[in-house]
Amino acid sequence: MSHLIEPHCARIEGSSRVSRAVQIADRWHRRTPAADGDKPCKCGTRDYPYTSADHGTELRWAVRWRDPQGKQRKKSFKRKPDAQRYAAELKSSMDEGSYINPVTRQTTFREVAEKWQAASGVQHRPSTVANVDRALKRHILPTFGDREIGAVRKTDVQEWVTERAGVLAPSTLEVVYGTLRAVFAWAVGEYIPVSPCNSRGRADRVRLPSKTAKEIVPLSTAQVSALLDAAPSRHRAAILLTAASGLRQGELFGLEPQHIRDGEIEVRQQVSVIDGKGVHIAPVKSSSSRRVVPVPTAVTDTLSAHLKAFPARSQTMADTTDGNRRERNVRLVFTTASGEPVQRSPWSRTWRKMVTDANKILAGQSEEQIPAGTTLHTLRHTYASLLIKHGESVKVVQKRLGHSSAAITLDTYSHLWPDSASTTRLAVEQGLSGLLRENTQDQGTIQGTSQGESTGTDGN
Repeated sequence: MSHLIEPHCARIEGSSRVSRAVQIADRWHRRTPAADGDKPCKCGTRDYPYTSADHGTELRWAVRWRDPQGKQRKKSFKRKPDAQRYAAELKSSMDEGSYINPVTRQTTFREVAEKWQAASGVQHRPSTVANVDRALKRHILPTFGDREIGAVRKTDVQEWVTERAGVLAPSTLEVVYGTLRAVFAWAVGEYIPVSPCNSRGRADRVRLPSKTAKEIVPLSTAQVSALLDAAPSRHRAAILLTAASGLRQGELFGLEPQHIRDGEIEVRQQVSVIDGKGVHIAPVKSSSSRRVVPVPTAVTDTLSAHLKAFPARSQTMADTTDGNRRERNVRLVFTTASGEPVQRSPWSRTWRKMVTDANKILAGQSEEQIPAGTTLHTLRHTYASLLIKHGESVKVVQKRLGHSSAAITLDTYSHLWPDSASTTRLAVEQGLSGLLRENTQDQGTIQGTSQGESTGTDGN
């Protein structure tokens, strides 16, 4: 039987306040002897001198308390200072209303992550759910999966970030870290009192590697022309449409004939691939991505000719555009030779061959080569550069590309907007012409007065 060394309280270090909710007990000793003839123990205290049945066990000090629901709880420690520290933390959390059941805090990160996925999965598109699952399995759970969620500290998170920085690109690590942070944020209040990803300011925040900004270099007209010449006849219209509309790859290959109208393209869905679930029709990236893109009528005429040469075949596919999965007949404008949806990996092989053939064409014309790393997405940048070059505003470019904010558009393409020193000067001169003339005249008068004073005249 153990006894309290502080029978009704635990004193909080640095304070004279006393709490009856948290108590520290010496499990090794008791106030009275267990049997006649028992002698006081050398390691006992004046109030608790006699040994108990637990004497000599590894954990001597027990912290006992009643949780907000009135249930008796206990946690044992080897050292008294550790017990006192824990008691102080308990007292503080109870006072602040941030108390978390220690048993709950021992839940593993893996268990909490699974509950978070189940709770938040319905709010995300299937592709997002698949990306989150991949981030957890490949990068997060191997480190944190079996750890008690309440035992993870900010230093642990920073060490993990530093280690992953050697494996992942900064932009990818930022996304994966976002998943880790989301799990911890969801756990606050039930499993942990505060997230280890939180910070009070810049000094103690988790530091991610900086991302090197790469300026977008759009393709020239000659390079786009070479790609068109190198493209198989089945894909030529897709190349032209991407350069003329800026559609994302999934949006392009998710087009159906009803989305093509004279002089405009309606973007309302995309083709997506979910791990283990195959290709399906999915909602576009964001609500801003649902849009109508005006294009030259020559482009829609080309698409009409494409559909005559390669008629859209009806096929049954899953459709999740309304948030629910249903099967329907789909007629895609662009497909493989066998009529299947165009998927990322096979398309990458087709694209690489097109670039190789296009560079052979450019070499024969003494034109600049298409750079390594160019993808179909580069044609989206080319489209944006055409809009900017011909004076479209940031808001218009944002709308045409389907960006969720103008900030994204500026972050990506700000270097493409013209920066003319002469135009800047002219704008200021025209706007402040009266003030500039007056100031010039005043400066002339001051200069004349100064010269008169220096020669001993009175300036008249």
